Amino acid sequence: MTKEQEEAISRLRKITNRQILYGNKFGITIEGFKELQEDIETVLNMLKENSAEIHQKNTELAEKNAEIEKYKKLLADNLAKNLNDSIKAKEKANTDLEFLNLGWKTEIEKKDKIIDLYIDELVTNMFDRCCQECCREYEKDKDTLRNCIKQYFERKAEDERYKI
Repeated sequence: MTKEQEEAISRLRKITNRQILYGNKFGITIEGFKELQEDIETVLNMLKENSAEIHQKNTELAEKNAEIEKYKKLLADNLAKNLNDSIKAKEKANTDLEFLNLGWKTEIEKKDKIIDLYIDELVTNMFDRCCQECCREYEKDKDTLRNCIKQYFERKAEDERYKI
């Protein structure tokens, strides 16, 4: 605010409503009224300038808010994309684990089949050389004999001498 503007405001503050309504009765001259009119115009111009500044700052704030909203949206989109990528990676990992698990199951089934074939071979061809002492009573029952031989090798696999 300039010195001229401050003086105009000061003069306007000194004038009362009575002086405005009954101006000439209290000694206000036409020059005084002109000066009063100029002071009012000065104050009105100040208000217009302030209004323009406020409008400009509001416009700047609106632009900054729009920019902030734009960055918020970009951030949200980026977070959503990263989350989506993480979900896809987790789904792929789950799928890979399922395939790995299926592979292990298949491998275990193959090994079990091999073991069963070994036991069948033992039961049919090599019974006399293998665990005669525990299996004599089961010679006629092949399933019971198979289980006996399987248990024999399971015990042998648990024995400390054969551990890897």
